[in-house]
Amino acid sequence: MKQSVTLKGTKEGFILTLAESAAFVTILEEVDGLLKKLHSENKEQKEVQKAISLEVKTGNRLLTGEEQEQITEKIVSNSQFQLKKISANVVTYEQAVAWHEANNLQMEMQTIRSGQVLEAQGDLLLIGKVHPGGTVRANGSIFILGELLGVAHAGFSGDVEAVVVADFQTDAQIRIAESVQIIEKKVIDSEKTIEKQYAYINDLHILDFEKLEKLRTMRPKLGKMTGGLI
Repeated sequence: MKQSVTLKGTKEGFILTLAESAAFVTILEEVDGLLKKLHSENKEQKEVQKAISLEVKTGNRLLTGEEQEQITEKIVSNSQFQLKKISANVVTYEQAVAWHEANNLQMEMQTIRSGQVLEAQGDLLLIGKVHPGGTVRANGSIFILGELLGVAHAGFSGDVEAVVVADFQTDAQIRIAESVQIIEKKVIDSEKTIEKQYAYINDLHILDFEKLEKLRTMRPKLGKMTGGLI
């Protein structure tokens, strides 16, 4: 009879693999039997039981919350294993949607007025003006084609690799993760060419500005976005 669970040692600990097609009741029974056998062997050898890292892999099978709780309970209460995680090769629809939103380039064509807040789960491309008192924020990077007179907050959840591309000649506030920079309106020489720049966090963990032509070299992943996914 083919086993429904297999235990394999690695440098980091052990991996417990669950058969994709086996009934969950059968899996629970085999896990219980395996843990009892290991406990008995350790007892006979009079080994001091130390916590050992264990990862449970379910392959192309998703366990329900209740099933995960049952597996966790058996492992925690009947063995010396310390459950590191339960992983699968597939994700739920909700997880897939969340992942897509986090890696998506959201494009908006609108004006952000005072008191308004525009948010994006991933990167944000705004075609429009941000008035004083208006805010645009994204967990990823922000690209603005229009005047920025309010607040642009990239890396809102702490991503220090995020950047802000905008017109930095106007009064505005730039934020990346926890760093903040106030931009004061500059006096522009009409005969002088304005160099386009982007804001980023440099190696000293300080918000800095660099020529736009260097963006691809410094953040190469930004140039590999296709259909909103990296």
